[in-house]
Amino acid sequence: MQPPETARIAETLGAFVADLPAAALPASAHLSASRALVDIVGTAFAGSTLPLARVVREQTRAEARAGAALVLDAGGERLVAAAAARINATAAHVLDFDANFNIGMVFAPAALYPALIAMGEETRASGAALVGAFAIGAELIRTLAECLSEPPYRKDRDSLFYKGWFNSAVLGPIGAAAAVARLIGLDAERTAHALAIAAVQAGGLRIAVGSDMKPVLCARAGETGLRAALLARDGAEGPLDAFEGPRGLIEVINGGQWSSPPLARLGSFEPPGTSFKLYPACSSVQAAAEALEALLQQHHIEVGEVARVRCEVTGHILRNLAFPIPANVTQAQFSMPFALGCILAHGRFTADLLTAETVADPAIHREMAKVEMVGADLFDDEEEARNGTEATRVTLTTADGREVSYFQAASTGKPMRPMPDELLDAKFRRNVAPFMSPAIASDLLARLRGIEGLDDLSRLFPAEVHGS
Repeated sequence: MQPPETARIAETLGAFVADLPAAALPASAHLSASRALVDIVGTAFAGSTLPLARVVREQTRAEARAGAALVLDAGGERLVAAAAARINATAAHVLDFDANFNIGMVFAPAALYPALIAMGEETRASGAALVGAFAIGAELIRTLAECLSEPPYRKDRDSLFYKGWFNSAVLGPIGAAAAVARLIGLDAERTAHALAIAAVQAGGLRIAVGSDMKPVLCARAGETGLRAALLARDGAEGPLDAFEGPRGLIEVINGGQWSSPPLARLGSFEPPGTSFKLYPACSSVQAAAEALEALLQQHHIEVGEVARVRCEVTGHILRNLAFPIPANVTQAQFSMPFALGCILAHGRFTADLLTAETVADPAIHREMAKVEMVGADLFDDEEEARNGTEATRVTLTTADGREVSYFQAASTGKPMRPMPDELLDAKFRRNVAPFMSPAIASDLLARLRGIEGLDDLSRLFPAEVHGS
């Protein structure tokens, strides 16, 4: 069904979500969705042991009843969908190891997939329906991100991101509402109300970055979207002019700024710029960490030989990495000295090092003192600069005065340098290793990779998934 020309934005989006034929999803959208699924399930297991994940899990258990949706931790508990979505999304984002969308700066997999998986288990939806719902929710997020920014999409002061919004909390609820509405089969009218219900709850401040509230906001986004879809399913209504109306999302969150051309391209399924991570930290440290490891390996330098590490970075990185001497684990994930200090002290920067003990370790602090981060113009070409917002040049100086440099225009996992499936699968296996045997991990990975052949999501996780 095509909405009338006078349709409000929620109605236009609702008709798209409800009425798009499954066959209209391009192969690229299926592939992107399945790769994001592998990554998010692994990171959710890995993050489940962190203190914040435990706090959210215990509080939620006290409020929730048993259900069909699996909590992705060592316990194997099953709760109602909304509760499992909150717990799993917190765990999926708490390590800052999950993928994000460059367009919109949204951690869409963590906001969408925990809600979708939980709802899919509860309703016994198919794997194909799961993938399709994620792709459609992701398409809404990408489209709205472009509509709410000056075209073409830019990471500058005109964007939501630099106005101070945590975009996962702004766009995530709307994308999750769309995805869950699609999964449970709401019609266009009910979907429009689900989107409106989510839109009036959108919001979250980027000052949360470096605190426990960042993963909490991401989890809330998914849960809010899920609950919005359920409210709409059962007859609740939102203001259908929630986007463009007086005091609506566009006016309040974006000062009235709205670009219509991206909305006209809704359904093109242009890539949202999905970025996967090799290291459990902000995307702005990824290139430097990878460059430092490359220098050590290529020049056969032992970590004990390193006297100084100079990181020349973009303005985007300077603004993101605000904690040169982190006071806690969440600040450490936004600290260049900490990330590189871990590599210099331990020869690696991995999730097991994200502990209070590591953050306070004098050995780490000695290595952190060797790391300098300075702003620099790394590109002569304006287009290259726009595409290389997280580029880094690392210069390493050894104790005997030798100096070597490495320029990393994009870390592995960025759209311009995609992460191979072998690396993505290896990351998954490392993340789930404490929770299951290698054989069970291989079984689960095969199920995730072949998700579209699964006819009932209640059978997604092997019964032995928590065995070791």
